[in-house]
Parts: sequence; structure tokens; C-alpha cells
Amino acid sequence: MNLTSGLIGAETTGSIGWLIWDNPSKLNALSPGMAEDALTVIEAYEADPAIKVVIMRGAGRKAFISGGDIKSFDKTRADPETARLAREAPTRLRLKMLNLEKPLIAMIYGYCLGGGLGMALNADMRFASSDAQFSVPAALRGIAYAPEGLKSLVDLVGPSIAKDIMFSGRRLKTEEALRIGLINRVVDADELEAVTIAYAETLAVNAPLSIRASKFFINQLGLERAERNEARMDAMQREAENSDDFKEATLSFVEKRKPVFQGR
Repeated sequence: MNLTSGLIGAETTGSIGWLIWDNPSKLNALSPGMAEDALTVIEAYEADPAIKVVIMRGAGRKAFISGGDIKSFDKTRADPETARLAREAPTRLRLKMLNLEKPLIAMIYGYCLGGGLGMALNADMRFASSDAQFSVPAALRGIAYAPEGLKSLVDLVGPSIAKDIMFSGRRLKTEEALRIGLINRVVDADELEAVTIAYAETLAVNAPLSIRASKFFINQLGLERAERNEARMDAMQREAENSDDFKEATLSFVEKRKPVFQGR
């Protein structure tokens, strides 16, 4: 992978690919070049059949992503055209993450603010340390948050709670974030990585065709019926039921052993 910003890390452990937001001097704030490099990493993991699950995290334990790099705004938001160009890579990254056929988990320590929360919402699931904090301070920064990013928030917590988060800019602690469905799990900081890895390893040995279909179907169900790709959903169902993995699952049940899935 050709990563040029120096602010994104990529590591693999077994069948897990790690995307690391590595800007600790700014609490992993989203700075120019990071989205482009993150897109490169995600595309590489997507193309690698050995990678079954992707986990993204911030470097260290102080922050997942503390938001956008405000000091870079005078360059990236100097005028409407510059701002539009600066949004292109993050938009491509968001779409790639949402449509990644492999599970994507956000492992969150500490601050998950603004664009950091937006990035976490691109994941399928969010596991957070008990000291994590969440907010979107757009109303404190004079920012009209992009509708595309807000959709993920509304889909998770509903319109009324999304309005509370956006209007107030207040910070949510993990108990509230879990209660409203913003995150999936709260884990003690010392155990978060081990718990997240163990869960990812559970997913990694499950049937890839089934997981891929479930992710695609669930995303499609969030669309209006006229916008859904019914033909692809039907084809994915047929692919799974005629797969070697389906036969393996049946045989392993009869033989009282764990199935070994090949993704075909």
C-alpha cells in the first residue's frame, strides 16, 4: 500500500485487517491526506481474500478521532470550491466503508467527536471503552453537517434524538450512547481490544456469503422499495443456497463438528 500522509496505519493479525487513525499529537483529528490513505487501506482489505473482518481504531487510548483538524480549515474550507474538493475523498471513503462486503468494526477509546463520530457511524458496529465520549459539535462551530452523514445518525437513533445531539452539541457518555443505540457495547478500557478481537474472530470463521448478503440486505432495507436492488438480493440468496458453504454447514451439523467455510 502506498500511504503518503504519515497519519494512517495498516496492520494485519490473522484474518483481521486494522485501519489506524494515527495522528496522536492532535488526538487523531482528521487532517488532509488521511481520507485518501484510509481509502487505500480499505480497498486493499476489500481485495484481499485472507482478510475477513476490518477493525478501525485511533492510535493510543485518548481518542478514536477527536474531529476535524480545525487548524487546516483555512486551507480546506477557504472558499466553496476548495471545500467541495476537500469533501470528495471523505465522501468516497464513506461510501466504500458503507458498501464494504466484509464486517467493519469501530473500536473506540476516548474522544469520538464530530467527524470522528461520523467515521464511526460508517462501521457496522461500534465497541467503546467505558470512558469514551461522543458528540457532534456542529452547532458550536457554525457548520451545517452534511445530510449524507446525518442519515447514518438518524437511522441509528431516530430523528428526535439526532436533533438533540445536533442542536445541543453536548457530549454523551457511554451509558447514554449505549441506551440510545449509538454504540453496540461498552467494555472496560483494559479489555476493549481483547473483546473486540475475540468478536472479530468469531465473525471471521462464519460463512462469508451469508455475512455479505446480510450486510447488503440490511443496507438495502434502509432504502425506499423502488430504490432497492431486488435482483441482486435474489441472486445473493440463490448463490448462498447453492454454495459449497451451505453443503458444508449441513454436513458439519450431521457430523457434529464445526464447519469450515471457504466463501464459495
